[in-house]
Amino acid sequence: MDLDLQLSQMKPRTKGLVFDLVSEAGFDVTDWLKSASQPSKAKANPKYCYEWSFVQPETVVIFNLWHDIMKPHDGYIVYQENFRANAEHHRANGGKQQWITRGEKLDRDVSVAANGGLPVRVIVLDGDRRNTEDPNSESSKVRFRELDPEPWHVLKYDRTNGDFILARGKPKNQFVDQFDVGLPDQADRVSATVNRFVRKAEVRQAALSRAAGHCELCGEAGFVMESGAIYLETHHIIPLCEGGSDDIRNVAAVCPNDHKRAHFAANRSTIRDKLLLVAND
Repeated sequence: MDLDLQLSQMKPRTKGLVFDLVSEAGFDVTDWLKSASQPSKAKANPKYCYEWSFVQPETVVIFNLWHDIMKPHDGYIVYQENFRANAEHHRANGGKQQWITRGEKLDRDVSVAANGGLPVRVIVLDGDRRNTEDPNSESSKVRFRELDPEPWHVLKYDRTNGDFILARGKPKNQFVDQFDVGLPDQADRVSATVNRFVRKAEVRQAALSRAAGHCELCGEAGFVMESGAIYLETHHIIPLCEGGSDDIRNVAAVCPNDHKRAHFAANRSTIRDKLLLVAND
């Protein structure tokens, strides 16, 4: 189906309760009910009902997102934002504390989804959206609210500045690495303080595809993430800071343990030689 048509059909036309929608999406509402001061009005428990994101640990992350910000992009319907920057903008310009706190929590929860490879569920909103650039703007008014039946995933998350893209549907990539899920490259951290190295996504994906889900050093299978993708880590056999190239002949896909061994083990030179043979076979 055409993405523009899909997007138009996603526009909510009813106003479900947040409680019901997050429960349907997989959030445990036990404490929501227990902590309510008025059991007869438990679904309106202010401890939860004003939140814009919910995390069910190791299971799912749920976001309330505005329909009018969603757009087709690269074969997906996406939501591109930066909650961290918005919170910082409000802090610097006298915005309400509730908006600063909300933005910071939203950013943390995007990070949780990215780092854990967790599926994302989206409650689609329509109504009068406040101007997030104006710290003095009036609060948003949600007029319609529905749970999207399709899962979403984190397509991109930049830990350094908070930029992210959420995409509707399951990931197209069967294999993912530390950069896909937003983890820092631990082994390159020292050199990164001096230089910014650009890693081509197509090179990383080519290495992951070549490995077919198995560590290219020990042969063990990568672990399956909650999203269904198989996780390995891409490794520059000759480090970029030593003049190594960013191409498929210098990149291997290895398990996290062997990634550390490749950098720090006493026999790392032997490991380097083995991986160069694999990458240039």
